[in-house]
Amino acid sequence: MQKMNNLTLPLNNYLKVLLLLILAVGLMTPLYAADEEEEEVDETVYFELSPPFVVNLQTKERRMRFLQVRLQVLGLPEAIEAVKTHDAPLRDVIITALSAQTRDSVNTPKKKKALQLEIQKEVEKVLEDLTGNKQIEGLYFTNFVIQ
Repeated sequence: MQKMNNLTLPLNNYLKVLLLLILAVGLMTPLYAADEEEEEVDETVYFELSPPFVVNLQTKERRMRFLQVRLQVLGLPEAIEAVKTHDAPLRDVIITALSAQTRDSVNTPKKKKALQLEIQKEVEKVLEDLTGNKQIEGLYFTNFVIQ
């Protein structure tokens, strides 16, 4: 019986240590999960460039054609601050890009998407030149009217 007690005592100690380790890992796991959730918080925000852009479209017709566009940019709060700070040069490149369009160059969704990407690249370039960082993560049309 003495032999069995000698074997049981170390075995019980090992089981106690193993149980404590399992409990410790179980208690710590929710803490790590909470930290990961906090790190994954998306802080990007949308900002509407206001007022809307209204430009004359290039045309060979006698009648003038107009394009009205509302745009929103997506970025972190510091990127939105950079957009607000550099509003004038950004509006300038956007107006220049829009003014170069014809009715035919923006009459399909695919062409509008190409124009959107072109404007986004121009905006990123201006921001990179002025701040050293392209800043924004996206640029979107929220209204697009040809008259």
